[in-house]
Amino acid sequence: MQNGHAAEKACVEAPTPPTAITAIDAVDYDGQLDRKLTKLKQLFQEFETPELEVFTSPPTHYRMRSEFAVEQRDGPLHFVMFERPPAEAAEAAGPEAGQEVGLGQEAGPEAGAALEQEAGLEQEQEAGEGEEEPERVAGQQAEAQADASTSAAAAAGAPAAAAAVAAAADGKQGKGKKGKKGKKGGGKPKGPQRVRVDTFPVATKQVNELMAVVREEADKTPELRQRLFQVNFHTTLAGDAMVTLLYHRKLGPEWQEAAERLRDALAATPTAAAAGVRPHVIGRSRKQKICLDADFVLERLTVDGRPFVQKQVEGSFSQPNGRVCQHMLTWAQDVTRPAAAAAAVAEEAGKEGAAVATAGGPEDDLLELYCGNGNFTIPLAANFRRVVATEVSKSSVEAARYNMEANGVTNVFLARMASEEFAVTMRERGTRRRLEGLEGWEALRLRTILVDPPRAGLDAFTVELLKEFDRIVYISCNPDTLHANLKAIAPSHRIARFAAFDQFPYTHHLECGVYLVRR
Repeated sequence: MQNGHAAEKACVEAPTPPTAITAIDAVDYDGQLDRKLTKLKQLFQEFETPELEVFTSPPTHYRMRSEFAVEQRDGPLHFVMFERPPAEAAEAAGPEAGQEVGLGQEAGPEAGAALEQEAGLEQEQEAGEGEEEPERVAGQQAEAQADASTSAAAAAGAPAAAAAVAAAADGKQGKGKKGKKGKKGGGKPKGPQRVRVDTFPVATKQVNELMAVVREEADKTPELRQRLFQVNFHTTLAGDAMVTLLYHRKLGPEWQEAAERLRDALAATPTAAAAGVRPHVIGRSRKQKICLDADFVLERLTVDGRPFVQKQVEGSFSQPNGRVCQHMLTWAQDVTRPAAAAAAVAEEAGKEGAAVATAGGPEDDLLELYCGNGNFTIPLAANFRRVVATEVSKSSVEAARYNMEANGVTNVFLARMASEEFAVTMRERGTRRRLEGLEGWEALRLRTILVDPPRAGLDAFTVELLKEFDRIVYISCNPDTLHANLKAIAPSHRIARFAAFDQFPYTHHLECGVYLVRR
């Protein structure tokens, strides 16, 4: 397990300054991380925490996905993102500061309409597939929440594409619900400022290669350019990629012909050519989606030396920083390894040899709430007799099942249902149609639970549920809500392992991993 940063390095006590993500200073990578670690340690100083394990990100070209609004009022097409002025960004810093330039924030009703357009197609498709209405709605809400969580966590590190839509579409800027006027006295209106993005140093080199080609091809191809308002890029460590173009018009055969030529040009970019892949091109508009080849990419993550294939679906959640994701998965696999879990219990009980008893193989079952595409599920499955996972998003469930089969994982039971419904059923020892095939409750040994909640943290119901388990793996994208949840859990559980993952460099965000065992 690689630990690329000295956690006890002397830290600067100044708060992390907001940085224009289009002009990062890679030389200050260690400094910006030190400042975040100082704040993290201060936040959790009331707990008896073990030594902090710190996992770094590449200082540049680390983000696998990027979304850009399109600006073409001034002639040539170019990409834009929106950033808050430094003073406003600093003022906004706090538990929900990541939402400062999130989807639909401070951009007026048109941005909300754009978000609806971007997310609406998947919902409409699922609605026509015969699902029960409550389950369909739950799935839509969960997927929207996952996407919103990702956008919020990376707001300073990725463009607020939907927030930029209104400005890109009609040239308006800084107009929210209050209308045209900004501050009293005629001052400039508050809100994100438009920033032209020709190159994007936080995104992978492949994203930057694809950006240049899309810009060039759209400039000379009216069918690609006409009423194009947003472009999303999704790349992988393996070199697979897809590009989604969003329009305010219906797409026809002429667009598809132009998109096929674009796809050929994308295939000639250095990273795609070296990997021997042809990036997928997707066109989206209201109630329409056209896919050239596929609407997913295949990632290959290495966890503790073993490669895992992972299907990542367009528009669904996936970890944005591939290198850090590998660190997170390796860490989670390490803390849940049977011998390591027994050692954590032995430390509390003072039994030095207790770890040997369970070192030979998995003894317990794992419950994972909202497993997504199986990101944690699949590498952790080897540490348990069985994994019981829940997820409500249909596309994520299908991806998780694909990933289980692709990686030869056979000890996972995946239920498409809400975590609350599963927890109630488990407590009542009841039955549900979506639990058909799961062995009886009396045969399950669900003693470990894994949660990876959005920035809002865990609700009171789930916090109480965690207390019923001997071991807890909590992955958090918001230290503030993690702190609040741990205060409620601390009387019954202690922190055995504590890690920080720099998922979003040059922002105030820091991902955390906490492994807790019963006192």
